[in-house]
Amino acid sequence: MARVVRHVSVRDRWELVHGAPDPRLAAWVLGYCAYDERTGSFTRRRELPGEHVVAIVNLGAPVRVTLGGTSAAPALGFVSGLCDTYAVTETAGAQRGVQIDFTPVGAHVLTRVPAHELAGRVVDLEALFGAAGVRLHEALACAPGWAPRFELLDAFLLARLDDALSPVPSVTRALARLRASGGAVRVEALAGELGCSRRHLSARFREQVGVSPKLLARILRFQRALALAGTGPGWAEIAARCGYYDQAHMVRDFVQFSGSPPGELARRRLPDGGGVVGD
Repeated sequence: MARVVRHVSVRDRWELVHGAPDPRLAAWVLGYCAYDERTGSFTRRRELPGEHVVAIVNLGAPVRVTLGGTSAAPALGFVSGLCDTYAVTETAGAQRGVQIDFTPVGAHVLTRVPAHELAGRVVDLEALFGAAGVRLHEALACAPGWAPRFELLDAFLLARLDDALSPVPSVTRALARLRASGGAVRVEALAGELGCSRRHLSARFREQVGVSPKLLARILRFQRALALAGTGPGWAEIAARCGYYDQAHMVRDFVQFSGSPPGELARRRLPDGGGVVGD
């Protein structure tokens, strides 16, 4: 069943429809989100790094994405891999489309591209999937509602799963351990638990996740700290809970991953799942 989040204020409104993928895709796809918004108080967002790879099928005007000094506005949509900093998206005050959140290994399996080729980049949907990506865009644009669109995404991704790549067991076990610890486990200890070298683990992560285990651990700690913001504990306690050496260490990660220290980032967050306002 879809979960719908709506926001209406004097100058802004948006609707987010969250849907789960077909159970056969559960290991590879975290979820779908159909969105439709009109904004008057801002046109730019900061898109923060997380543990998922994002694909956007754009059903409205092109959205400009700036990441790592490169700017693009793919007409049909794009895929963006894991990254060590935030991106900035900019609209003309309206956007509409569908977002797919892949697991890191899921993106590798379903795009059939080495994960490091997606990491830190915005890759055009048509360049990645070819004519099949164009047909998917056309079908989604013509679909009569969000439920049929989610079904179309299921069919498209299941077809790509037929001869999908198999993930390396050490990678899937390492990912599970990193998630369970919130990024607190040290990479040396993780490699020891798995019975492999740190070099071996990093090489497999580059191919199937796109970033190093150490960077993913930092991203997971940042995401955990962000989730705790505003829930009661102060920033020093949040830093301790999330495994940072001290609060200054946490602040450095916040600035790298979001462009702002924790307090400022908290003030930039939009209500009702709206994300983070850009400059």
